[in-house]
Order: sequence, then C-alpha cells, then structure tokens
Amino acid sequence: MRHGIKRLKRDIRMSLQQKTLLMLIILLLFFCMIFMIATSIISKRTEDDFKIRTSETAVSNVVSTIRASLVNYNYLSRLIMVNDRVVSFLKAVETDKDKIYEARRGIYEIQNLYSYIDSVYIFRNDGEYVSTGIGEYFIDINSLERSNILDARGTTVISINGNGTIKKNRGKPFLTMSRAIYDIQSQKLLGILIMNISSNVFDDTLALQNSSGMCILDSDGTLLCGNKEIGALYDSDYNSDSMVYKNIRLGDERKTLTGRLAVKPLVVLCASGIGAEALPRDTIYALMLTLTAFILSGMVCAWFITVNIARPIRNLSAAMERTRSSGWLKKIDTEMPNNEIGRLAESYNSMIEYLNELFNRLLENEKNVQKAEIRVLQEQVKPHFLYNTLETISYMAVQENASKAHDALETLGSFYRNFLSKGDREIPLKRELRITQDYLSLQKLRYGNIFEDEYILDDSTLDYMIPKLILQPLVENCIYHGVRLKGEKCVIRITTCMEEDGLHIIVYDSGVGMSTEQITNVLEASEEDDVKILSGFGLRGTISRIRYYYDCDNVVQIRSEPGEYTEIEIYIPKMREKE
Repeated sequence: MRHGIKRLKRDIRMSLQQKTLLMLIILLLFFCMIFMIATSIISKRTEDDFKIRTSETAVSNVVSTIRASLVNYNYLSRLIMVNDRVVSFLKAVETDKDKIYEARRGIYEIQNLYSYIDSVYIFRNDGEYVSTGIGEYFIDINSLERSNILDARGTTVISINGNGTIKKNRGKPFLTMSRAIYDIQSQKLLGILIMNISSNVFDDTLALQNSSGMCILDSDGTLLCGNKEIGALYDSDYNSDSMVYKNIRLGDERKTLTGRLAVKPLVVLCASGIGAEALPRDTIYALMLTLTAFILSGMVCAWFITVNIARPIRNLSAAMERTRSSGWLKKIDTEMPNNEIGRLAESYNSMIEYLNELFNRLLENEKNVQKAEIRVLQEQVKPHFLYNTLETISYMAVQENASKAHDALETLGSFYRNFLSKGDREIPLKRELRITQDYLSLQKLRYGNIFEDEYILDDSTLDYMIPKLILQPLVENCIYHGVRLKGEKCVIRITTCMEEDGLHIIVYDSGVGMSTEQITNVLEASEEDDVKILSGFGLRGTISRIRYYYDCDNVVQIRSEPGEYTEIEIYIPKMREKE
C-alpha cells in the first residue's frame, strides 16, 4: 500500500520538462496580455502626443507671426520718428496749422504702408500733439504712463489700450506701441510717439492656423481675439517664455491647454483638438510581428531546454536512482553530454569514489581504536599489579619501623592510584594536580632539594574536567630539560585561572630556558610527526595529544628567555567544564 502511494505521488509529480513548458505557456499568456495593454497605452499616448504637438505647433506659429508683425510695426514707428515733417513739428519753437498739417501728412504717408494701424499720436514736450484717426480715440497720458515710456530710453513699450490711458469709442481692445523720440544729433528728448494697432491683426493670424480652439490675451486675462471659452481658462502660469501644458476639461472632453507668452503682455493659448490620428498601422504591424517572434522564440527555447537540459537531467536522476536502489555506492555509467550536466555526473562519481575511500579509512580507524583500547586495558594490568605490590612493601616497611621508606611508598602508591583514575579519560583538575604533586615529591626524594614547587590556584578551576596526565609530562620536562641543567636551585610554579574563553594553566620553571628554534620545533611539528608521537608522554607528545583531543592547534603557547625561564600555557575550552 505504501509503495503504491509513493508510486502514485511519483507519477503525478511534474517533471522539469513539464514545468518548463507550463512556465513558457504562462509567460506567453502574460506577454500577450502585456502586449494588449501596451498597445492600448501606446495608442492613447500617441494620440495625446499628436494633440500636444499640434497645439504646440499652432502656438509657436502664432507667436512667430505676432513677433514678426511687431518687428514690422516697430520699424514703421522708426520711419515716422525720422520723417522730416514730423521732426520739424517737434523742433519748432511755436506750432501753427501749417506745421500740424504737414506733420499729419507725413504720418499718413507712412501709416498707409501697413494695415490695421488705427491711429498715431506725436506729442511735443510742451503738450502740443498731432494725430491721425481723429474722433475715434480719447487719450489722456498720465504721468505714470509717461514715466514708463521715458524709462524705456527709446525702445518700444507694448501695452493694451495704453495701460488704460487710451480709449476707443467702439470696438474691441487694441494694441498700443509707445516710444520716446530723441534728437539724432543732440540726443535731447523731442517728444513721444504712440501707435494704436487694431486687434483685427490677431484675427488674421489665428485664421491662418485654421483652429477654433485658440485665443490671444494680455497678461491680465483680457481677451483680444479668439475663443472666449478657451480665454476663460487662462491663469498667470501661462505668462511664461517657455511652453506650458495643462490638462483641462472642456465640456465632456479632456484636453490639453497649451500656451506661452508671445511678447509681453501678449499670451497665446491653444486647446488640443479632437480627431487626432490613432496609432499608425505600421506600428501595429511591427508590434504584432514582435509578439509572433517572441512566441516562436519561446517554442524554440522550450525545445532547446527539453533536449539539452531536461532530458539529460532526467537520465542522470534515473541513473542515480538505480545506484541508490542497488544498496551500494556505485559510479554512474550512463553516457552524459559534454557540458555542465556531464561535469555534474563526473563530480558525483568523484564524490562516490571519495566516500568509498572515506568509509574504508573510517573502518580502518575503528579497528585501530579497538586495538588501542585492548592495549590500554593490557597496560593497566601492570600498574594494578605494581600498586598492590607497593601496598605490601609499605606494610612491611611499617613492620620494620622504616618511616621514610613507608612515606616514599605511600607517595608512589598515591601517584599510581590517581594515575589509574578508574580508567577515566577526563579527570578534575584537582586530581591532575594531585598526580603532579606526588610526582614532584618523588623527584625530590631522588634529586634532593634542587627545586621548590609553588601553586597559584583559582578555586573555581579545581573541578574543571581536563584530559588525564597533561601536567605531569610538563613538570617532568621542567626537571630534566630546565632545572637539572642549570646547576642551582630553581622554582617550578603551576598557575590556574579562569577566563571568558575557558581554563588557562601555566607551568613555569626558572631553568635554562629554550631558544626560539627549540620552541618552533616543539610547536610546529608536522601532521605525520603528530601521529608518530601522539602516544608519547614527552613535551611534544603531550602537546599533540591536547591538540588532537580538542581538535584545535591554538591550545598551547610557550614563552621563554634562554638562561632565565620557560613558561608553558595550556588553554582548555569552556565546553569541557563539568556541569
């Protein structure tokens, strides 16, 4: 039953090829949807851009026409200023009807060169003036407007209705161009010229654009000509030298209102019209061709993935499954393509070969460990026999009243009793210190009073669990290679302390010390040397055993000054602390 369920799950599980095909179908549907949305957006944006470009072009054309017309009218004003009869009128000490008549004739001759000039006024400094278009205008130049004209220093000042100082009996607002007149030779002020231009000139300008959605206003919003509904949407933002665009709603339609400043204070506005061209057919055909190419590319990708990726992976998976079901770690013998999948199969075979080699090494190591345990058990029989024999000799020494021999035997027995430690691999630090103290006591009996042993112990370290028999070899090294060679009484000091990273044990002797080369030879033994001396009880053997036990190289440090001292520091990680 269980195998049937597993087989059913395996059957309904989708393969990589099926997942790839499903993903490609989903991507195709997704991109079709994106294509439709993008086409709609592009079509709408193209239409909007066309409207904006159309209105922008219309505004630019009107602005250019207005500026060109003003240049012509400005040139006309210069002709009037330098006319001999006008200059004679301005320079005359007193005016009479003849001079006024001649000046008016001179103005008419020039005024008739251009259309839409309603009237021209020439004011002398004493207030006398000559004009055309008599009866049509009422003019009252106040001091403020006169000041504005004079401040222009001869350049043209453009305004609507002379900034309110000129009125027309009937009709629409008009454009006023004013400028001061100076003597060419002396540069003295002779008078002021005011030219009034009919706003009909703007009607002709707008008519050239064939657009009903345009108007021309002044910077205060006064409509000069064009669509009143568009003019009502004016605000001060359009009083700018650059093009300004705003989305508006005109009736039931959403449009873009485009405008800019033509010449201060004239502003041109244009609303984007309807009926702009939609997305061109060529663009639609190009988009459809792109979508078709993408679908074909997706099908080619699906075929490529199936042949070059999905099928080789399926073959590799089947070969690995056959290897697993056989119960042995065997290499794959299925032929694979010469690509990443083939290299994956080679890596798998290399891993199988390494694992088989590792298993053989582990089996061999397990056999060696078992042999070593048997040897240890055999070796422990000897100390047990020796310890029992020492007990018997000690009892006989008491019977013979040999107290020193009895003490020596008691110390030796205590040493072997703690040394055996019931076969434990780890013992508390206080028992290790007891073994070391008994060993030093026996050495004092042998060598006499050549050293003193001192202990600086932290009580919190005494119950710390450490590997058995790591201090005795160190103090033995102190005696044989440090103290005996110096020829004078020395000190052997053992210090223990607890730090954040664990237990630190320092064995110090004031013997002959070690050279840098000797320290390097002890600490930097190769891996093969460590294996050879791992079972030894010398200094290098003890260091190797500590490193092997804690699987760490940085557990022992040696500091020495030749002829002065040697200090060996052992670091025991905190995880070995007895709970």
